[in-house]
Amino acid sequence: MNKCKGAILMQIKETELFSEPLYPPVEPNKLEVKLLQSRPIRRLKQLAHFGAGSLVSPVVHSRYEHTIGVWKLTAIYFPENIELRVAALLHDIGHLPFSHAVEKTLNFNHHQLTEQFILEDELSSILQQFNISPNKIIEILNEPSVITGKENILGIDHLDSFFRDTYMAGMVDTLPKDLLPKIKCTSTGIETDRETGHYLLQLILSDHKLFLSPYMVAVDRLLAKSIKYHWNADTVNKNEFARLTDSDMVSMLKSSPSYEARKLINTLLFEPDKIRINNSNTGIGYPISVRKIYSKVPIYKGKALTDHSNQARDILHDLNNLSFDSEVVIIS
Repeated sequence: MNKCKGAILMQIKETELFSEPLYPPVEPNKLEVKLLQSRPIRRLKQLAHFGAGSLVSPVVHSRYEHTIGVWKLTAIYFPENIELRVAALLHDIGHLPFSHAVEKTLNFNHHQLTEQFILEDELSSILQQFNISPNKIIEILNEPSVITGKENILGIDHLDSFFRDTYMAGMVDTLPKDLLPKIKCTSTGIETDRETGHYLLQLILSDHKLFLSPYMVAVDRLLAKSIKYHWNADTVNKNEFARLTDSDMVSMLKSSPSYEARKLINTLLFEPDKIRINNSNTGIGYPISVRKIYSKVPIYKGKALTDHSNQARDILHDLNNLSFDSEVVIIS
């Protein structure tokens, strides 16, 4: 009798452990609990979803919270699809410290790293214990799916990103869990009514105005430049670097043999008021730019919302207008 009560209490605690403000509670199965306790997923708690922007703004949620969100939405829409739920949990484990901020500069591909980590002993043994093929999970993650959204349709992954970023930035008028009754997920991606679709597009625009603002792009650029200076001055093991956390990387840069690396990381940490944006490239700073803008939309009545709505097309037009070419400088 006591053992039964203990098991019930443990199950409740596990459900509560993964509670968060955006979505209704979802009970993880035994496989998901083991994955959530694994080192690759626990590491995500130490990676900022907002990149270097987390160093200069209050938007500080991690890749772990985002992963929980993507998993919850997948479980809500596809409760019986265990492989898809597992793919949702593992989709971001290959991210570098500070997410996308340094990936391109250092010539990494987080999708390839995700595959590598899934095939390593810790995760592959957990999956095989529950008769899940690691290669099947990789296959799901490498193909267009409801997680990514197919063609030009919004998927679960980005839906959570836009919900979570704007919630953390104080931009939402309605909590996502109150919108979920109006949102479903088809085999292609997110589908909703016209009004809710417009609201989602407005959230996407608001999120992009923040994280693709020249200032936020600039701090990502400065962080990437800092790590590049460090790599030029010190030997770095790429395999080990891919497993670092944000705090590991900050500590590494603060004690770097490169003066330029130390200067940039200290500016980001303690003197962000010295960061300035020049609207044109004068050659005295670090070039920054945004050219490619997110363009996926929800489905409405079986087609992309933009096929039905001038308002939706106007929002996409506003998104495209966020592109820029300028430079960031640090004043004395």
